[in-house]
Amino acid sequence: MTFVQGLVQRLLTDPNLVQQTKVNSKKQFLESQDFQAAVTEAVADNQDAHNTMADYFFTDGPAINAIIVALADAFYEAAVDQQVDAT
Repeated sequence: MTFVQGLVQRLLTDPNLVQQTKVNSKKQFLESQDFQAAVTEAVADNQDAHNTMADYFFTDGPAINAIIVALADAFYEAAVDQQVDAT
């Protein structure tokens, strides 16, 4: 499982984030401060398993925003797929 997939699976366990995908457009969701905070928390929680990515993430490198956008996009799509599978 890739770093992004692992984080997406972890973030899918947060019912508040999943709910946000139901009531917001993808653009609105991508701008969510809640999602950014959840990503930071998930990375911190999984730091031992993902030391290389976590170290990079917390260096304030220029690609951090791109990583968060990629995660938000992947999460949104997975949450929408999960909603479809549940119906």
